Amino acid sequence: MATRKTVEQQIAEAQEKIKQEQNALKQLQNKQKEQERKARNHRLCKRHGLIESLLPDTATLTDEQFKTFLEQHIANSHGRKKLADIMMLGAGAVAPKSAEPATQSASLTPPKSAETQQSQKPTAPAGAQQHSGANPSATGRGDTAKAG
Repeated sequence: MATRKTVEQQIAEAQEKIKQEQNALKQLQNKQKEQERKARNHRLCKRHGLIESLLPDTATLTDEQFKTFLEQHIANSHGRKKLADIMMLGAGAVAPKSAEPATQSASLTPPKSAETQQSQKPTAPAGAQQHSGANPSATGRGDTAKAG
């Protein structure tokens, strides 16, 4: 003869299953939070590394000096407009690299002569990839000056 479970036993089993599922849910939520935190840390390190590779002198700034630099040169009306322009391109769409630096350098710094550009070889930060034997225009950095 098969014994039938009482209603109370069925309720107790159901409650135990609910506890197990709640614990599994908590574990998954904690795992998701950890993944999000790691992704954010990776993004922050990658972006700050990019800033330091483009502007090596920022590595020696104090936190307050770096904040002032960002406020004065990036988090201003011009920077916000450029950010809005980039956002308008849509997700995944990026402006051509060769056009971006030329536009920025023309508006931020005076143009350099071809001799000055040739004599100033870019130095890569520690850990950056270096392309040996490649001409500057092939590096994807947007440099268009060529020896003539």
